[in-house]
Amino acid sequence: DIGFFVNDPHHNVNAVYEQQVGKTSLIQLAFSCMVSDEKARPLLNVDPRIGGFTPFNLVIYRKLSDMKTVITHITPEAALDVLQITDTTVKDQFIKMFNPLDEKIEKTFPNAKKSYTKVHGVAKNSMMNFEIPFEEPEDIDEFFDDFQEKFESAFQHKGYIIAGFYNMKYSLNSDKEIMPGYDQFVVWSLCHIPFSYTIFDGANPIPQAAIFAPCSMYAYVKKGENKIVIGMPTLNAWAVALGITDKEKLAKINQLDTEIPAIIHSLGGVDTSNDNPLR
Repeated sequence: DIGFFVNDPHHNVNAVYEQQVGKTSLIQLAFSCMVSDEKARPLLNVDPRIGGFTPFNLVIYRKLSDMKTVITHITPEAALDVLQITDTTVKDQFIKMFNPLDEKIEKTFPNAKKSYTKVHGVAKNSMMNFEIPFEEPEDIDEFFDDFQEKFESAFQHKGYIIAGFYNMKYSLNSDKEIMPGYDQFVVWSLCHIPFSYTIFDGANPIPQAAIFAPCSMYAYVKKGENKIVIGMPTLNAWAVALGITDKEKLAKINQLDTEIPAIIHSLGGVDTSNDNPLR
């Protein structure tokens, strides 16, 4: 009723940890990937990098140690810093998009204590960006469907889970052309259970780090261009923002920051800069 859609919710991630690892320090860990089509789509027409946190994760967790229920999400300001977006109009609209959600949570839980997690810094390499060139196909939709199948298979083969998928261009049943500049615009939610357990649970758990998860990886094809553009925040962006120093956690972060580009490279991707391609 406030214009958000909950995409592929996962209510008991802690149960997966207990099943696969055999133990958990959490009594609740829930992920709700949130997206506001009406507000986000116009911004994607100006800066597609917004896809790095569209959808974003609304997290609910409760530790066995204190039994306090925490509802949390990344602030839009922090997300914009990671995405390296400086356009004032885009920033203002993106920040305003979160207001109805926070107001709804505060109204629903009037006795909740509101607080903020300190951002320790912004990583120098906060984004990973790629382009995959292709020859002009007869049917772009069929071509992209084939690519999606190869993409998901490549990640699943390496132990990743496609925890969610959102088609920004076609998700609303509307005859109106909302994103005329794109042939395709999709966002995958990537999850890696051993990684997430190491960060959110296990030794020295940081469940609040789940505000960055699942990883939103966007991919789009602009009209008139024969290339797939892909982008995603780096896992190192998590580490710097939250001041993570635990060696085991940093090892997992570095592992994924190496593995994910390698998978994209295997699909024909080449590294690019994090510039706004629409400028």
